[in-house]
Amino acid sequence: MNLRCLLATLTLAAAGLGCAGISSAQSDPVIFSFSTVGDSRTDPNKADATTFLANPEPTQEGGAPSLTGTILPQDNMWVTNTEAYSTILNGIKGQNPNLLFFNGDIIFGYGRPILPSDWVTANGKPNSFTTTENDVSPDAVFEYIQYAFWRGLIAPLFLSGTYVIPVPGNHETQCSYSAEPYSSSSPNPNCNNASGTFTNTSWPNNLTGKTAYPENENMFRYNMIDLINDLKANIRFSNVTGYFAQNPNGLTPATAPGISDTVSGNNQAYLTYSFDIQAATGVLLHFVIINTDPSGNDGTAPVNWLTADFQAAAARGVSNIFVFGHKPAFTYNYLSATPGTSVLPPTTNNPGPGGLDATYTTTTVNGVPTYSSPNRDAFWSLIAEYGATYFSGHEHTVNVSTHADPTGTYTAITPYQVIVGSGGSPFDDKLVGTCPNCAEPNSAPPHQYDRYYAWATVSVHQSGKISLQVSGFSDQFSPVQDLTLYDVSTLQTAGQAQTAVELAARKKKKAALIERRANQLLAAGDVK
Repeated sequence: MNLRCLLATLTLAAAGLGCAGISSAQSDPVIFSFSTVGDSRTDPNKADATTFLANPEPTQEGGAPSLTGTILPQDNMWVTNTEAYSTILNGIKGQNPNLLFFNGDIIFGYGRPILPSDWVTANGKPNSFTTTENDVSPDAVFEYIQYAFWRGLIAPLFLSGTYVIPVPGNHETQCSYSAEPYSSSSPNPNCNNASGTFTNTSWPNNLTGKTAYPENENMFRYNMIDLINDLKANIRFSNVTGYFAQNPNGLTPATAPGISDTVSGNNQAYLTYSFDIQAATGVLLHFVIINTDPSGNDGTAPVNWLTADFQAAAARGVSNIFVFGHKPAFTYNYLSATPGTSVLPPTTNNPGPGGLDATYTTTTVNGVPTYSSPNRDAFWSLIAEYGATYFSGHEHTVNVSTHADPTGTYTAITPYQVIVGSGGSPFDDKLVGTCPNCAEPNSAPPHQYDRYYAWATVSVHQSGKISLQVSGFSDQFSPVQDLTLYDVSTLQTAGQAQTAVELAARKKKKAALIERRANQLLAAGDVK
């Protein structure tokens, strides 16, 4: 008996139900489930105001959230919002999903984890060593301990039947020249390129002073490869989840995205990958993890690799497709109630685009600029073609929305985007008094959950229907509740991927017939 079956048997013993009898407890029972969240890291010395602590009674024990207090020392050391993330993990444990997909920003990172050439020459200190002798350096060591702390937090989930699947975020893959403990005036020397600038302008899409490097991608691999490798070995994975991972893809350089997606051709194995799970007869689920900041092509999705991966999955008879990345395809405007705000390009807008839509091109005609996001559009068109659902983080909030194919090609299904970058990072919507020109967060619908720590749980039902529930708690750590605004009773229908493929094929066939008939009429001279 595997771990999940044992836990289910113990839980349902009082009702006289064993593992095989769970399905009889519901009219359309859940046969498989997964949770997803991202962004548990915080910023050194820059936590959200609600994670600052003040002691109103210095002579007594205790503390309370404060706008002007001191960051919890543990959080400042490990750069993780331990209270929020631990509360989320406890809630996920209670729901007992088979999988947890963590959508990036696992660590604060933002260094470049290499061993500098003058490790020994600069007074016995590494090149990236700054300020006091108590600093943890080099960047490699600093990031290793953050990964280790995060791995320790998730470890209990494996004992309760939930396997954790990691997704790389920009804080894992990128180096930010001015991130703590550095600044724009005293930058991280490891982010320099050959020309001496602080960003690598030889690679495209470097719009923010943050650049992905192979060393950062290697660091993610070093710290997560055991979790991902077991998709092939199926030792721990099958014992924890009760299912075997099938058809893993992207776990070798030859099967991972290549130069057509990364430009640089840097190895993307274990950063972008996929696998199947046969949840039941006729219910073959396909899970895809993508690196949205690959070294050499920051802020993009691997559309070419995804096209081939989706095609192969559809040919295997996959019923439903779920994609997990860090950056959203469509930025959520938490300031939409404020006049003049926009998440459309350019980035000078307030708050401006922050996801895959932030990688855009500008065309100016007669002095009037227009903007387009070709990679984002191609990515979402692919999501629509196969009826997939996309889960992301990056924006430090929670939001569920639908978006049509921007190219207008596939209109039969309008896919869902689920943003759950609400795992503990400082909220995007800031409190008055904590940043210049902040407006008090709008708590009126649909913005009442913008400052909630939250996660999403997806349930696969025996009928094949897919549903979504979002759970969370306020920035003042109120009791966990169901965020019903974002619940979706039918996130996907049974066999949605195959339905979408069939509809797309019919549409292509019809278009081809129309084109052929038009060409025939032209050839016959019947059309002028």
